[in-house]
Amino acid sequence: PREGGVRVEGMADGKIKCSETSQTLRELRDENARLRKELKVMKSKDIGPQKGFTRLITALAAITMYNVIYSVDGFLKRVGVFCALVLLAKLAGLPFAPLHVPSNRRIQMFFVLLTFAPLNMIECTSLYFAYAWYFRNNMSMIVPWIAYAIYIFFDRNPSRGGYRWCKNWFRSLYLHRFVAEYYPCKLIKTADLPKDQNFVFGYHPHGVISIGAQANFGTDATGFKQLFPGIEMTLMTLRLTFRVPIFREWVMAHGLASCGERSCNKILSETNMGRAIMIVIGGAAESLDARPDYMDLTILKRKGFVRIALKNGAWLVPVISFGENDVFGAIPNRRGSVIRKVQNWLQKKLGVAPVVFVGRGIFQYAFGVLPHRRPITSVVGAPIKCPHVPGVVRGDEVIDFWHKKYVDALKKLHDEHKDKYAPTSADLRLY
Repeated sequence: PREGGVRVEGMADGKIKCSETSQTLRELRDENARLRKELKVMKSKDIGPQKGFTRLITALAAITMYNVIYSVDGFLKRVGVFCALVLLAKLAGLPFAPLHVPSNRRIQMFFVLLTFAPLNMIECTSLYFAYAWYFRNNMSMIVPWIAYAIYIFFDRNPSRGGYRWCKNWFRSLYLHRFVAEYYPCKLIKTADLPKDQNFVFGYHPHGVISIGAQANFGTDATGFKQLFPGIEMTLMTLRLTFRVPIFREWVMAHGLASCGERSCNKILSETNMGRAIMIVIGGAAESLDARPDYMDLTILKRKGFVRIALKNGAWLVPVISFGENDVFGAIPNRRGSVIRKVQNWLQKKLGVAPVVFVGRGIFQYAFGVLPHRRPITSVVGAPIKCPHVPGVVRGDEVIDFWHKKYVDALKKLHDEHKDKYAPTSADLRLY
């Protein structure tokens, strides 16, 4: 009986080992299939900013293509010539988009092109002046347009958080999900935020145009409302944005507000709790440091946001976005270089940072103004519980104390998540 028992036990062990082996083989087969699928998709993906020589050759090829297509008569012939030239460019190894791309990626590109803020601002301004020029001799058409321009300069909605009556509807538009999936953008929560408290979110880095702030906090495309229930977010932006006709209405419909101390105090001092504002701390100066694989932040002398938090009894919340600087290429403009000195001088004179960036086009990846497909992950840190100091003024020691605590929390947040979301980027540098 003992031998029989041993034999039965041995058979059972053998069956268990066979079952484990089969399970392991199935897992390896599934993993292999997943990797093959990812590899197939990666072949058609935008890998980010190209090298200067590749960008130059692709630009020359695109210009040549344009002139050749323009010289051909007939729509169908032009389409045929375009496809043939793109195929030749692909065979030559230039970074042109493949002809066969999944439809969802085409849809994502369409909505990025449709909602890309710099293009929208140029389009809306051009449309405004084109309308004024076309109807310059028709007073019944031009007077309302002039009245609209006057209204823009006297409107107080930008300091109140835009059009809050339609804010939730616009933030929830489905097109924002396509834009967020283009990069893709992702929002990570590390701690809960109580509903009975107001908050000042600090966003880092600025990047070229703060794409992560727009996607993750300016809309609900990545689930801000679900991750932080009961918190009403107001994204603060440049006052100049609300001077652009037509475009300003789109921005205010999403609840954006002008980034001034008076606007911040007005939003945070309301009787209802659960208010939050997001300030891109580095501002225009930090946008000059936006380059792939770097994390240079302008924060050591930026203390106004701390004063606003103390004055209104709001808690500080650090946010760091990995990949924000990777969606555009940049010219070499290290601190102290001639180019950087010229940019700093122009910034002081114009009030806007003259950022020179290089993105991608619609059909090629080497040059253009559209952002590259690079993951942007915004990590929201734990809140810093600041006291309520209504009489705080510039230069008080209490501001320096809580500013240091914020900077330390930001460093800790970066170090804890860098290896996971940006393992190849340089270390954090503060200025």
